[in-house]
Amino acid sequence: MGTKIIIDEEEVKKWNLKMPDEMLTAVANRFKLLSEPMRLKILRTLCESERTVQEIVNEISASQANVSKHLALMHDNGIVNRRKEGLKCYYSIADDSIIFACYLISKSVVENLQDRLSWLQEVES
Repeated sequence: MGTKIIIDEEEVKKWNLKMPDEMLTAVANRFKLLSEPMRLKILRTLCESERTVQEIVNEISASQANVSKHLALMHDNGIVNRRKEGLKCYYSIADDSIIFACYLISKSVVENLQDRLSWLQEVES
């Protein structure tokens, strides 16, 4: 993923003015898909490269039934691609924006925790 994304701050600030309620519902549904830690583990694995179901199962130490259930849901909602080769099924990330969104949220969580830790250390001093 060698894509460079430039986000215009003014455009971000105006996004909610342009988005109809139906689109907000679609965005909320996408966030619901990402609210499951198992799906995030699967996506983290797929960030590295395309994987078979068994490779994902081995990587995240989960049952094949559980991984398959999450992959099917993500595929049905356009988050991952699926291709069959013989008896194996390979999955890859279909929408790189999901990875950027996860990165931005993760970065924000870490920064927030660092700020809280700094504040606690100041209070204890």
